[in-house]
Amino acid sequence: WYLVLVFYSFNTILTTLIMMRVVFLLVSTLFCNEAAAFLAPSSIGVTARHSAMRSYVDDGAELTTPLSRKKFVEGIVQSSCGLLVLGQIKPAYASGGATAGGVYLLSAKQRYNKRVTSGLKAFLALDVNDISAVNAFFETKDEGGWEDLSAAAYLLANAFRTNSSKAPDSLPSVKSWKAFSKDIDLLKRGLAKKDMGKVASSYKNAEEKLDEYLANVELPTVMELKQM
Repeated sequence: WYLVLVFYSFNTILTTLIMMRVVFLLVSTLFCNEAAAFLAPSSIGVTARHSAMRSYVDDGAELTTPLSRKKFVEGIVQSSCGLLVLGQIKPAYASGGATAGGVYLLSAKQRYNKRVTSGLKAFLALDVNDISAVNAFFETKDEGGWEDLSAAAYLLANAFRTNSSKAPDSLPSVKSWKAFSKDIDLLKRGLAKKDMGKVASSYKNAEEKLDEYLANVELPTVMELKQM
């Protein structure tokens, strides 16, 4: 708030100075022309005015057409108004924008919802006693397998943020996904050792944690996914 107060104080002072400049230049122009008309004949006044308004190009040898009073005043007003507009520019404030539940979230849902849903439906349909089916789920790179699911599910979770500066690990959606993924890692270790008891317990724990993630990313519940 202190910075905002300083900015608007400076803005007010700048606006005042610009308006004073416009008034001063207009009054000075009018005064000088009236004085010239009073002190000298019209022909002398014209000559003096042309002398005062002359401008040189390149090396100063060639004269341009002298400006009329109207054009001169218009130039002053236009340049001053331009400065006035620049002085009125307001500071930009970060508001989270697209990352705060806006266009970015909508885009993330369109890209990842289907992939996440497909992967979770395949996971929930697994028979943990069927080693070949479980291995196939982890080995495939296609949609419906663990590799595609883990990538899409994390990116979808990361899209549910309140502002762009918030760390991903602090998001409830990311936390719940990582909790689920931890049990999946234990399942994979049990599978590598062919410890089917470890595989079954890890699978059950992961399934129990899945509803929290689904709620955080606004997807159907485990029960609903099983019925789809």
